[in-house]
Amino acid sequence: MKTQHALAVALKDMMAHQPIDDISVLQLSKKCGVSRKTFYYHYHDIYDLLTQVFLEEKILGTQNAENYHQLIECVFNYYKKNEAFINATLNSAGKELFYEFIYNVFYSAGLRFVSRIDVDKKLALNVRKSISRFYAYGYGNSTVYYLSNYRNKTLQGLLNSFNFIDAKNFEKNVQKAIKTAENL
Repeated sequence: MKTQHALAVALKDMMAHQPIDDISVLQLSKKCGVSRKTFYYHYHDIYDLLTQVFLEEKILGTQNAENYHQLIECVFNYYKKNEAFINATLNSAGKELFYEFIYNVFYSAGLRFVSRIDVDKKLALNVRKSISRFYAYGYGNSTVYYLSNYRNKTLQGLLNSFNFIDAKNFEKNVQKAIKTAENL
């Protein structure tokens, strides 16, 4: 696990300075002090390792976020801290890996947010998951689109991408789903 973690950290560091397609397994292996054979023992290719990077990544503060606004702030702070790495990922075939990572952040938080509103657990698990998926797709896609396409990225700019949705809207939709579940 130490070797895999070292390779993941090295890839993330190297991507902050050069495109992923310019990074060779040999360069990466040398940086970690391991052989190419060791790299290939653990990974099929560089993109397989990039998958590992996103499996290990955590966005600080997301577990404490109480709403989507706070969650977006956490995601943007993560982006600013890792800007070069994320931009390199967004400009590579690994863009989908970043999207999946962000989607999972929004999905997990969405489940928490729905559960906080549905305290009596009237919604079936599949309904809670459906609501969370819906919002995760919207927030995830919009976040990746914003970070991929806007030149001057700001927290306010990202938040403006969601100005049509607010906390009251989300709560109202969950409450509506609860009422529908009660009437079944």
